[in-house]
Amino acid sequence: MAENNNKVRIKYYECNMTPMEHFVAYLVHAIAIGIIFFVYYRALIVSVIGGLLIAIPQEKNYAKSVTRKRQNKLRLQFNEFLEIISISISGGSGRSMENAVRDSLRELQMMFNEKADIVREIGLIVSDYERAGIPMKDGFRELGLRSEIDDIISFATIYATIEGKTSDFGYIITQTHEIIKDKVEITMEIETTIASAKSEAYTMLILPLILVTLMSTMGGGLMDSLFTTLTGRLAATVGVVCTFAAYVIATRATEIEV
Repeated sequence: MAENNNKVRIKYYECNMTPMEHFVAYLVHAIAIGIIFFVYYRALIVSVIGGLLIAIPQEKNYAKSVTRKRQNKLRLQFNEFLEIISISISGGSGRSMENAVRDSLRELQMMFNEKADIVREIGLIVSDYERAGIPMKDGFRELGLRSEIDDIISFATIYATIEGKTSDFGYIITQTHEIIKDKVEITMEIETTIASAKSEAYTMLILPLILVTLMSTMGGGLMDSLFTTLTGRLAATVGVVCTFAAYVIATRATEIEV
């Protein structure tokens, strides 16, 4: 079974979550959204129905984020792979690209693990080359198509263009890695800033829920009008709409591609 899994050719631009993972994600979102409705409405039926309905698009958004995270993870792993082969090829030993890629598997397994996407993908490229005689340039091009990651597509294009046509193969591969490495570093800096902004946005979203919960449990009927009067219901509805609108804006605003 493990060997079959290693031969799976994943389309990284598609969602690869299992049905159970989808169900668990939907359930978690439904519960969280139901709690938000209950905080504002104190009505169990409204909370359950609202949670079940709104969790549908939220689960889809979550699945998309999982897909993007897996692509980003593969991009970082591929950068490590490029560093390994660039050192191997530019070492002055005249090593071929095929040997460098084959030998990189051992270091990738030590750096990550056998289940890592980059280990499986490089293993597929090496296996296709050794068993079926498929050129590695075709393997990298196919990986680029399945991943839709610009860095992999660019490397595959450069590799196919210069293979066997220049004596500066190692130098070009090294320069390609340096360019991709700079891009990855810039991307990581941006993602760090985005993560900080997201944390602040989510904190601001949670604060109103905490305040309403605390004030409604202090006694004295301080928040009774929010749950019993028409004006209170309208105010609660505005609060719910603002909460979800702010969440959507915070999520969409931080989806930046480099």
